[in-house]
Amino acid sequence: CQVAGTAFFGGTTANTQLDQLRPYRGFRSLSILETRYNSSYHSLQLSGQHRFTAASQVNLSYTWSKNLTDNQTSSASIAPQNTYDIASEKGRATLDRRHVLTINFIYELPFFTKQQGLVGKVLGGWQASSIIAYYTGLPSTITTSGYDPAGLGFINALVAGGRPNLLCDPTAGFTPSRTQFFNTACFQLNPAAGSTGIANIPGTAGRGIVTGPNTRRFDLTLAKNLRFGERYRVQLRAEAFNVLNMTIFRGISTNVTATTFGQVISFRDPRTLQFGAKFYF
Repeated sequence: CQVAGTAFFGGTTANTQLDQLRPYRGFRSLSILETRYNSSYHSLQLSGQHRFTAASQVNLSYTWSKNLTDNQTSSASIAPQNTYDIASEKGRATLDRRHVLTINFIYELPFFTKQQGLVGKVLGGWQASSIIAYYTGLPSTITTSGYDPAGLGFINALVAGGRPNLLCDPTAGFTPSRTQFFNTACFQLNPAAGSTGIANIPGTAGRGIVTGPNTRRFDLTLAKNLRFGERYRVQLRAEAFNVLNMTIFRGISTNVTATTFGQVISFRDPRTLQFGAKFYF
């Protein structure tokens, strides 16, 4: 168990008042590393393969799963909002994807396999392969900064932070877009300085209640094999990643205090082309 603290001897009236509620008076936050968390994983996994003549084949794999935990990662980078109520931290793990589907195939043109003569050299030895992937999004946790109405003591701790109050389902009947991926109105913003009548309770929004963007990828490779006798072979390759050049959302802004709250702030790679040659001997 490792413990670190941040001393605090002064500040605003609000912080001074909150310090009277904290278990260790004079300290804003204490960082403690403990092995006290739980997780569970259940899944249905399917796979199939069909081989054709020569080197052609198609493979499919699918996983339907759910990973729940009361500590979102195995590292010390994330701390619970309320150390007195670890059960309220239970939610989807940061690596939880509900559906993962992958299809890959290799197809070798079955004609002119011996590549005899000029026609055989030109038309034989062609091969196409591809990976098609579809993953549902990872869970995202909505957070806030500089707001600790329950006096839990996580302000100043870099690995901890509060969550806002949840007002409604942020995904119900909502169509995601780049400028607003979920319904931001479902999360209560921090009150203005000097506000009164605020309930001294932790934020009610749970962990991982917003599902991030799905991932769709279609990668394609076209190869030409030129054979010279039984021993030597030259392969020319053209590879295209995200060959359809789809716009694939990646990260979303999840802090209610950010000006970009609710927006898509990063994207996966656009179409990328790669060319290469191999000599086999």
